Amino acid sequence: MTRPKVRDERLAWLAVRDELARRSRRRPLTFLRRILGNLAPTSKGFGQDATAPVAGRRMRRWSVAVFDVAQRLNPGEREVLRATGRVPDWFLDAVRQRYRQLRGGRF
Repeated sequence: MTRPKVRDERLAWLAVRDELARRSRRRPLTFLRRILGNLAPTSKGFGQDATAPVAGRRMRRWSVAVFDVAQRLNPGEREVLRATGRVPDWFLDAVRQRYRQLRGGRF
């Protein structure tokens, strides 16, 4: 059976995506926005999630940060990523730092 050809950047994203999604939802006002957004009348009645566009923007920034940091993986780390689906210990810290840089600019 042949393996599907997937880029290392995509494998890195798949390895850290769930953790980053949790970080995107953990915001002080998320709960309040969700409650108030669900009370807002829409053309379909009540129930618009006001947090979805914000979370989507955050996840786009996270994905760019993961792509940028994945470029720094050395061949040995890439082999481990391909074999186990795990990123090195330093990877998430570097992604957080790159995310902060992206958040500072317009994106």
